[in-house]
Amino acid sequence: MGRFNPHGLADTSQNHVAGGDPQTVAAARAVMEQGGNAFDGIVAGAFMAMISESALTSAGGGGCLMASAADAEPVLFDFFNTMPGGDVARQDLDFLSVSVDFGSAKQEFHIGRGSAAVPGNVPGLLRVQEKLGCLDRATVLAPAIRGAREGVAFSAQQAEFIRMLEPILTHSPEARALYAPKGNLPREGEPFMMPEFADCLEALGEQGPALFQTGAVSETILEWAEQGGLIRAEDLAQYQVAERAPLRVEFQDCEFLLNPPPATGGVLIAHTLAQPDISTAQGLAHAMQSTAVARRQLLDPPSRGSTTHLSVLDAVGNAASLTMTNGEGCGSLLPACGFMLNNVLGEEDLNPGGFHRHAPGQRLPSMMSPTIALREGSPVLVTGTGGSNRIRSVIIQVLINFLGKGMTLEVATLSPRLHFDGETLQVEPGFADNEMDALRAIAPINAWGSRSLYFGGAHSVTPDGGFGDPRRSGCAVSF
Repeated sequence: MGRFNPHGLADTSQNHVAGGDPQTVAAARAVMEQGGNAFDGIVAGAFMAMISESALTSAGGGGCLMASAADAEPVLFDFFNTMPGGDVARQDLDFLSVSVDFGSAKQEFHIGRGSAAVPGNVPGLLRVQEKLGCLDRATVLAPAIRGAREGVAFSAQQAEFIRMLEPILTHSPEARALYAPKGNLPREGEPFMMPEFADCLEALGEQGPALFQTGAVSETILEWAEQGGLIRAEDLAQYQVAERAPLRVEFQDCEFLLNPPPATGGVLIAHTLAQPDISTAQGLAHAMQSTAVARRQLLDPPSRGSTTHLSVLDAVGNAASLTMTNGEGCGSLLPACGFMLNNVLGEEDLNPGGFHRHAPGQRLPSMMSPTIALREGSPVLVTGTGGSNRIRSVIIQVLINFLGKGMTLEVATLSPRLHFDGETLQVEPGFADNEMDALRAIAPINAWGSRSLYFGGAHSVTPDGGFGDPRRSGCAVSF
């Protein structure tokens, strides 16, 4: 296979996977080596991430997946969380503030059973696999079942995520028993097992999404929510996975497939790409300012963004880009199921008008932006990132570097990033002195001393290979 040229097309005879953890990526590979396509692989990796990246995603979270099948029109599967219909004025609402120390700053999150929105990951991922995959459900879930039962070894960064979120992940006795069974949090390389979740996944393989919407898991969720939560039976039973036509934008002779409304990330990316002179650091900073004004939110809350991403491209041209989150977790483990529901009702950046003000059944706003770039109908880049309100700026910079400037995928990913947070330009090291001078003329600068997970984790694949962003322990394989 020849070197991929971002200014031309390349044929691929390989499969490529990039994600936020080696074990997540290995699960996708294992299923694809059994004959699965990109959609089987990405779903297998997603369920493994619920173990290997359990501080970032879970069966109780939500996400969005951009799918470009070789023989069908592209579609965005939206399975982000929705607002439950319980009484937000109930006197016993379990909703409390917890401080998390990120080292450079502390941030307040709201957790408790009243912070959990209706989960969408399970029905969404299984919808994708059923419609576009080619293997049976049990085969796709097998790597995650094995990982949950036998244990996974946390990477250094996943262990650090758990350390940072300790006040949340050990908030309840049940959660503490999972994440600190002997009084200590798991360290890098130590086995981490989720035996109850393994049992849950086995039942899911047999029963499908009904298990979570009307079956035994839904009954457990309802019993759990009776103690200060908001999720009702009808919220689970009536949850709908939305299939939307992607937002399509032209840039650098490519067509970009972006997450359409009601998500905001794709619209904001499109707005930035339409600004003049975004090939320079100064021009990009001005474009980011314009986008912030368009968003009508000049100050983004400084969330670290407990989100993860997975990109897959198979040998026949099927492409899938998936972003998922569990927020930071609600602090309470679901009994007998072994996983933690989300706390997205307690995140300020998803509730800018105040907590618990969305209408029942309404999709919460999301910055998730799983992205696929096509040239002449064929995928040339599959990318995405975690990072909350930095998602849009991360993706734009990877697109500009790779497609606009012709950098290799590795260099495009490792290049220094900037992000306008509404009043300050956050800047990674590596910009030239003249670029820094130009940036200082635009806004006050906070210069970071090293690459940081703050600036996301763009895990990307092309027809010639993939690259996992080291800012978020990325990993990529081709096979």
